[in-house]
Amino acid sequence: MANIRFHPNHDLLSHYACGELESASSIMISAHLDLCPHCRQKLASIEAEQASELEKSEPAALSPSLNAMMMEIMAQDCVDIPVLDEAPASQLALEDKAYPLPSILQRHNDKIGPWSRLPGNIKRAQVDVSGDSQMNFIYMDSDSALPEHTHQGQEITLVLAGEFYDENGTYQPGDFIVQTEKHKHLPRTRDGQDCLCLTLLNAPLHFTSGLATLLNPFSQLFFRR
Repeated sequence: MANIRFHPNHDLLSHYACGELESASSIMISAHLDLCPHCRQKLASIEAEQASELEKSEPAALSPSLNAMMMEIMAQDCVDIPVLDEAPASQLALEDKAYPLPSILQRHNDKIGPWSRLPGNIKRAQVDVSGDSQMNFIYMDSDSALPEHTHQGQEITLVLAGEFYDENGTYQPGDFIVQTEKHKHLPRTRDGQDCLCLTLLNAPLHFTSGLATLLNPFSQLFFRR
């Protein structure tokens, strides 16, 4: 994954480290971390900084009894806790293909719905996550394209396998791409190259060309599960 060029920004990783993101956004970050050693190192640095700041702010506001109890806990030796063996990695099946699932989803593949077809030789499998955002696996077959669109909110795309491209560049496994209402693009794959992505939307797409524009009045219906 040495060619990863697009990453979550510092603020997003900081919110992830603090547990401040909604569960769907946390899944996207966790899946990216599986693929990106650069962001794993960056996250470790952020967590170390947060721990240091916490140490500086403690324990002046604690009562003497609570302070004594906290100091006693912190002075105790660490105890190794046995960890059960991990289950074999699950796979995402698509016709005659199979792809390893991100580890965050490996124990929750029952949350992944069946594949359905979209315009442009695209396939989609919804992922049942809490909150108002919609998560999907998107599979783009060789020489296929999503209709040109912009965004009514935020779209996060994580490339898991293969590659796709648009007006702004080419995206490969591990790339974490954030698009907003400021962006308009036409995602495509080249002849002989397919692509599997995990995507997260917090509002419907808005199609900007072709027959797909006829879907815009009904986009909210397609967005809801």
